[in-house]
Amino acid sequence: MRARRSGRRHQRGAISIAAVAGIFLMAVVAMGAISIGRITATRSDCQSAADAAALAAAQMIRDHGLPFRAASRAAAESLAQRNSVLPVQFQWNLTQTAAEVNVSVRTAITLNLPTLVFSGGSTTVNANASARIAQTRFDDAERRLPKLVMALDYSGSMTLPFSGGGSRAIDVLENSISSLLATNLMIDYGAAFYSSNVFRTVAVSPGAPNQIVNIMNAYDAGGSTNTAAALNSARALVSAGENTGRYLLLVSDGAPCCSSNSFSAARNAAVTAWNRDITIFSLEIRRSGSSAALSQFMTDVAGSPSSRRDPNYHFVATSAADLVAKFRDIVASIVCKVGPMNPAPRDPSLLRVYLTSGGSERAVPPSSDLVADKALERFRYEVSDHTLRLTEGACDAVIDGGDDIVVRFDEPGLTD
Repeated sequence: MRARRSGRRHQRGAISIAAVAGIFLMAVVAMGAISIGRITATRSDCQSAADAAALAAAQMIRDHGLPFRAASRAAAESLAQRNSVLPVQFQWNLTQTAAEVNVSVRTAITLNLPTLVFSGGSTTVNANASARIAQTRFDDAERRLPKLVMALDYSGSMTLPFSGGGSRAIDVLENSISSLLATNLMIDYGAAFYSSNVFRTVAVSPGAPNQIVNIMNAYDAGGSTNTAAALNSARALVSAGENTGRYLLLVSDGAPCCSSNSFSAARNAAVTAWNRDITIFSLEIRRSGSSAALSQFMTDVAGSPSSRRDPNYHFVATSAADLVAKFRDIVASIVCKVGPMNPAPRDPSLLRVYLTSGGSERAVPPSSDLVADKALERFRYEVSDHTLRLTEGACDAVIDGGDDIVVRFDEPGLTD
């Protein structure tokens, strides 16, 4: 009896050891499974952090320029850190070409794990991501002291005010021209004054601004609107010298006269000007009673030699303030040009411009008035031909100072 009891006690002890071993093994397997799950989740967090960091850095480079300074890195890392409850380490690398900036980042997260599963008690998870931001680089700008001849309508209807009253159209026109000529933009001017016919001209020359002002002071509006004669006279004036950029500005508030073929004659005059490499801007003074035929005609004679009858070169003024603003826009747009951009930005609102010298970039803000801002470094993007128009200050930095122009645009995207 004693022997049997002793055997039973020995058997119960053997079962307990096996059970403990099984439980221990199951615990190790469970910890391993949990650890693998944690590693998988951490790897996902690590990749999300890398993606977020690369995109944030690319956007900061687009919006703030290069170099990628410590403050920008810290901001990108702070944003990316939100993807993980564990600390994330970052390693950065930037490269750029003429067409893009590439931002690469390697992230690392150290995860503490049971020593029964991982001998070192931890493991490090890594991820990589790259993002690109599109850019275009230019090392030169077009500034050739362009020639601009203004064909100014002095017909009798120019004595009328704009819709809603106010000053006479001719008075506002003369005041706006005088103001512009006084800004001393890098443009050679000329003028053709017309009504029933062209009654005075001013040849393109450095002394033209004073002559134009003197003629405006000596004459008042009267007569009809012989647009064909104005275009032909202006074409001859702007074609007389070297082609350093030929521009013609037609200002009118009325339909062409004074024959049965007035419209076709004026359109033919525009074609002849385009054939001589002349760009025509048309500035329509519109009133409440203005006809649709006038607006269509002013569009028909507007455009560049390569883009004829282009509505982007047709401007409309419905008030005195409008007239001044449109006139300034037209004149400022020919002072200094860069481009066209290829590819063109999908969203011009995301376009950022920088002047770069010695590896450092400085932002060039957009301008709503290139004439008023002429001494500053400013730009305006022209959707019509995908070019940048620069102020004289910015143009001087490129042509005289040797700075490059960097244009970044559109949203950044991850690369494979």
